[in-house]
Amino acid sequence: MRDLLAARLARRPHAPVGIFPTPMQRMARLSQRLGRPVFFKREDLAGIAIAGSKIRILQHTAGDALDRGADLFVAGGYVQSNHPAQVAAVGCALGVPTELVLDTSKGYEMQGNLLLESLMGIKVHVVREGSYEAIREACQRLVGRLGRRGKRARLLTLTPEIHALSALAYAEGFLELAAQLEAAGIRDADIFVGSGGPTYAGLLLGARAYGGRLRVHGAAPHGLGTGARERVLAAVRAALALLDLELPVGSGDVSLLGRGEGVYGFTYPAAIKAIRKVAAAEGVLLDPVYTGNAMAEMLRWAETHRGDTPLVFLHTGGVTALFAYDRELIGLRRPRGVPARRISRIGGRNSHHPAAARPGVAGS
Repeated sequence: MRDLLAARLARRPHAPVGIFPTPMQRMARLSQRLGRPVFFKREDLAGIAIAGSKIRILQHTAGDALDRGADLFVAGGYVQSNHPAQVAAVGCALGVPTELVLDTSKGYEMQGNLLLESLMGIKVHVVREGSYEAIREACQRLVGRLGRRGKRARLLTLTPEIHALSALAYAEGFLELAAQLEAAGIRDADIFVGSGGPTYAGLLLGARAYGGRLRVHGAAPHGLGTGARERVLAAVRAALALLDLELPVGSGDVSLLGRGEGVYGFTYPAAIKAIRKVAAAEGVLLDPVYTGNAMAEMLRWAETHRGDTPLVFLHTGGVTALFAYDRELIGLRRPRGVPARRISRIGGRNSHHPAAARPGVAGS
C-alpha cells in the first residue's frame, strides 16, 4: 500500500515551493535527559517566511488552486495565525497576489506574523468575528467580491476541501519521514505532532498505509480538543477519496494526547515550560500555541511510557508568534538597571542618536 500511496500522491498537482525533504535532526541533549533517542523532523526549515508545516501543505493547496486557474489567493485566520502568513509568502514566491482576512478578537499587535505580512506588502482585510466559522464566511464573501471584479480567486484555508488536501500533504510528509527513519536504521518509533486535525490525519493515513511500528500521536492545541477525533477521521476519509484509495482507519487508530481544553490562541504554563526547556537544551525554538503544547504533551507521555524506543517530534514551525507573546512568555517585569524605553533605530541623512556620536560605542 505504501508504494500505491506514493504513486497516487505523486500524480497530484504540486506548487514548486519550499525546500524538501526537510531534515531529521537528532537532539543530543534532550536524548541524554530523557534517556532515549529524540529526533526533530524540521518542518520549520522548509525555506519560506521562517517556514513551517504550512509550506508542505501549500505545495498541495496552492498547486491545486493553480491547476484550477487561480490568479489570486485568499486566506484568513486570527492576527497571529501562521497559515495566512505562509499563504502570503507562497503567493509572493509564485508571483500570485494574496489577500488576507484577519480577525482581531484575540489581539492586534504589529509583531510576529502581522509584521511579516506587512513586510511582504499583503493586502489585509480586518474583521472582528470571533470564530473560525465566521472568519471562513468572511473569506468566502471576499472571494465572491473578487470574482465579481473578474478575479479567479481561490480560498486556501478553513474549508473541508483544503483540509483534505492538507491531509494529503502530510501523508506525503510521513512517507518522507519514514524513509529518513529507515535510512537511520529506525523501524520502531513514536512520532508526535501538535495537531488534532488535517496534519495529524495525514500522518495517520501515511502510517496506516506504510505499516510497521511507527506510531503517530497528535496533540490538539488548547481550545480545539472538542471534536478532534471526528475531524481527524473526516480528513482521512476525504483524503483517501481524493486518491481513490481504500484503507481501513477507525477511531481506535487515533491517538490524541491531552484534552485540548482552554482558549484557542492562548499559551499555558506547561507549554511555556516546554519552550524554555527545549530552547535551553538545544537552541531550538518552539511556538506558544502548537509546538510548545505538543512538546509538553510528548514530555508528559514519555514520563509514563518508559523505554528506549526513539521519540520523533514534528516541529511544525510557528516561531514568529513568539515575538507577539513576549509578555506571556517572560512577564511584564522590567530588567533591573535597563531603562524601559523604546528608541527609534532608523537611519538617514538627518537621523541622529547620542550613541552614534560617542567614541567607543560601536555595533557589531
